[in-house]
Amino acid sequence: MITMKELEAPVRQWVPDWLGLISIFIVILPVTMLNGSYTGSMLEVSNTLGTNSEDITMGYYAASAGMAIAYPIIPKVLAAFSVKSLLLIDLVLQFFLSWVCARTQNADILIVCSFAVGFLKGFLMLWFIRYAQKIFSPKNVRSEFYSYFYPLVYGGGQASMLVTALLAYHYNWKYMYYFMMVLILISILFVIICFRHNRPIKVVAWSDLHIREMFVISAGLLMLMYVINYGKVLDWMASGKICAYIIIAPMLIALFIWYQSRSENPYVSLAPLFQPKAIIGYFYMMLVMFFSTSTTLLTNYLTVILKVDTTHTYSLYIYLLPGYVVGAFICFWWFRWQRWRFRFLIAGGMGCFVIFFAILYFGISPDSTYEMLYLPIFFRGLGMLTLIIAFALFAVEDLNPKYLLSNAFFLIIFRSVLAPILATSFYSNVLYRLQQKYMYSLSETITTVDPLSATRYNQSLNNAIAQGHPYNEAAQLATNSLYNTLQQQSLLLALKEILGYLLVASVVIAVVSRFIPFHKTIRVTFKRTGDDMV
Repeated sequence: MITMKELEAPVRQWVPDWLGLISIFIVILPVTMLNGSYTGSMLEVSNTLGTNSEDITMGYYAASAGMAIAYPIIPKVLAAFSVKSLLLIDLVLQFFLSWVCARTQNADILIVCSFAVGFLKGFLMLWFIRYAQKIFSPKNVRSEFYSYFYPLVYGGGQASMLVTALLAYHYNWKYMYYFMMVLILISILFVIICFRHNRPIKVVAWSDLHIREMFVISAGLLMLMYVINYGKVLDWMASGKICAYIIIAPMLIALFIWYQSRSENPYVSLAPLFQPKAIIGYFYMMLVMFFSTSTTLLTNYLTVILKVDTTHTYSLYIYLLPGYVVGAFICFWWFRWQRWRFRFLIAGGMGCFVIFFAILYFGISPDSTYEMLYLPIFFRGLGMLTLIIAFALFAVEDLNPKYLLSNAFFLIIFRSVLAPILATSFYSNVLYRLQQKYMYSLSETITTVDPLSATRYNQSLNNAIAQGHPYNEAAQLATNSLYNTLQQQSLLLALKEILGYLLVASVVIAVVSRFIPFHKTIRVTFKRTGDDMV
């Protein structure tokens, strides 16, 4: 077991090594689960606050945006504070923000707090990574570290969704915030008892924080997210706010790029955007998250067609975890053995998505079972983590160590913010339009001369009359029953069409990836001159 002296962790002298390790992981546990809004109870939250589910989605991705914005300045702040001071300040603020989120009835406050939660989360994540590098990979090999780190991070995210769904089902969705507050208090207690101050607090120069640049890119990014997320709800160009943001957001992003290109000490270096491997890595990461976000389609199938409650819906996604573990295991040994070409790993990861979409396309029906979905969810987790680890390594392979934080900034923006929110909006809009199309075409076939429609209507009518309803009320109930059946069928057809296109796209990309000459797989190590988390 690694010692605290080897880790250079500022724990008290009486703290044994095993307790020091436990303290580090107890501090990071709530951090992996922290989000300003929790999508595991989206329906309950939106109903309670009287808002749309898009508000919850916006809060969730705003947290990722906040973390990306924080990353470039984190090393400077870490160097100015003692570990104990930083942890206590960050955790106390997280506790307060969780309390605000639990008490607020305003969706805008929830979104702002979510952004702040993500911003603060970045500091704790990078602090943890500095120790995790030595714990998970004593020889500083990135592939080994990522094989441990990514299952931990993504597993924490899935756990938070499940806990949220369970608490919302049995108690109230706000109990998730109280649950997180308890975990944060436990973390604070361990920090107070086990850690010591290792350096006096220093003043950070205002210019080193790049407040202007952070404000510009934060505003531009949040406006862009607003347009993508709320476009369908606000009917796109019919909304004055959407029209304004469509103009302002690109201007702010262009202004930010101009600032960075002219600055001698930029907040974020643009160099990774001119590295071919980094660009390819960003593209594939976005592609992976686009495919992974398709589970929103599966959620619609579960809730509308199979009539599964929220708890069981998010319990299903627990089967992502064994996929994560197997994917991490494969990457660990793939990069250690160095026997096969990189493109075979990428083609295999994309092949997992092919299996995922194929099982869903050919398997989903009104008569399908909940258990049938275990296998495709496993392959989705396997493919996602394999490709995430592979391209996280690929993107930094030839990158100058001084650009690692900038790379982390762009990678989080592309992978964890833009790709998921674009995918969510795309699936939502396409599913809505296809469902309306099939609803219209199917409704034309439902007439009194259609024997199947007439049989279904008469059965529902007779059942309602047998239950004691008056004829007029029974007729209305029979009509509603027929309409619900029509909705389910149109949704199923729409899901099938989208999944069919995704299946074809994943097959093409898997085949093409097999023949792309990426490079020979190599052991990429951490450079002591840079810190990053991707």
